Amino acid sequence: MDLDKPRNLLNANEIDQVISNLAGAKRYGDPRQVWVEDGHVFVEGHDGEIVSMTPAVAIKMGRMLGEAGAASLINNVMDESAKKSV
Repeated sequence: MDLDKPRNLLNANEIDQVISNLAGAKRYGDPRQVWVEDGHVFVEGHDGEIVSMTPAVAIKMGRMLGEAGAASLINNVMDESAKKSV
């Protein structure tokens, strides 16, 4: 599976793989620690698992997470507003 391919260009097998991966997703809590070492960014998750990434990936992921978090908050506010107006 080409992880760099946009989601709308995935074939049926790749979509099935994404669905399978989503089914196994785990809830993520606050990271314990984030640090830089030897040109890599490390993130220690709430469960002690450590993820390593290049600086470029960390910057891209940070932006993507920020945008997704903002979109999620906006959706929640809109959903609550719609519930109140019914």
